[in-house]
Amino acid sequence: MAPLPEYLRLGKGDTLPHLAAPEVVGWETTLRCNMRCRHCGSTAGDARNIELSTAECLSLCRQIVDVGIPRVCLTGGETLLRPDWRLILENLLVGGVEVGLLTNGWLFTEKMLKELAAYSEDRFYISISLDGVDEVHDGIRCLPGSFERAFQGGLALKEIGIPVAVITTMQSANLDCLPDLRARLFEELQPYCWQLQVANSFGRAVENDDCRVNQVEYARAAVFACESRRLSKGTKTKVYVGDCLGYLGSLEGGLRDEPWPGCQAGLELIGIQSNGNIKGCLSIIDDRFVEGNALDEGIRKVWDRAGGFAFNRRFKVSKLRGVCAGCPVGERCRAGCTASAVSVNGAPHEAPFCLRAVEEGKLASAAKPAAARGRAAKRKRRQYAESRASR
Repeated sequence: MAPLPEYLRLGKGDTLPHLAAPEVVGWETTLRCNMRCRHCGSTAGDARNIELSTAECLSLCRQIVDVGIPRVCLTGGETLLRPDWRLILENLLVGGVEVGLLTNGWLFTEKMLKELAAYSEDRFYISISLDGVDEVHDGIRCLPGSFERAFQGGLALKEIGIPVAVITTMQSANLDCLPDLRARLFEELQPYCWQLQVANSFGRAVENDDCRVNQVEYARAAVFACESRRLSKGTKTKVYVGDCLGYLGSLEGGLRDEPWPGCQAGLELIGIQSNGNIKGCLSIIDDRFVEGNALDEGIRKVWDRAGGFAFNRRFKVSKLRGVCAGCPVGERCRAGCTASAVSVNGAPHEAPFCLRAVEEGKLASAAKPAAARGRAAKRKRRQYAESRASR
């Protein structure tokens, strides 16, 4: 085997190399939220029973800087509900970290906008969640007026020099209005980027069928994403798709600039929960995937631990199941997004949605009923937990 580049590591027993330090951290600063979104996988609302104090957050900021992690996305819940959000942001920026902040936009008051304006010259941007226009967005967010406040807040942020991105979760409830949202984004808000994704079957999304997609709607969402990327040419907005869309079928070139490389959780990125727990990705909302704690052990120790993040670092083609077993691109794809697989199937290595599999006739045209899917996921979670315990 050829020697690895300096920036890569291959742990003993691992089959895939990982970066010497994470490239990106998604940091859930709190689970507290001022909305009760119907598709929220985190079931955000109340804070966790134990969340990091200000001192602990600043200690985590120092760790992030010392480990050499270049980018952090502050998310929640709603980060702006933390009284110390400015301290967290400033400590990261002073350490040379690029910081993004994901928000629902409800707190874009005149006072808040003045506070945010102080960071217009820093490596700082804000991502706003917009899941439709007007009453469609408001219905998903369970808060009347939330679309208009977030949209107008985005315009105000641009006026004060803060780069603005938009994230949209495509679901049955909003597919029909997405062209209207696209028009308003391209023509009015003009965010520098727009990320399109679909909801995973975690949290409140499990309870609300219209907040998920079936196989037909998944294909519609992918076609819309391809169309939006094509229409964005010549605009000020770059369109990206989330890791939940793909994989390596005939639409791949329309979905991404570079082909799907496989899930990067635990290889290039990590997620840190508001209690300090570390996962390969925050979107894997399952405590079986907690690898350690940032305060108790430290990011570096958890990242370097032998056998850590095994679902990716110790991947083998023989682990692929369902439609992914025997797939000619299985070694490269590794069953798509791990969070999507766990949310529907209760374990990784079996993609619940795959455009290539649809094209090859391996997936039915509609998803299983929610109750059946929930029972199957619970059974597979138990089987996966038992297999991990026996190692």
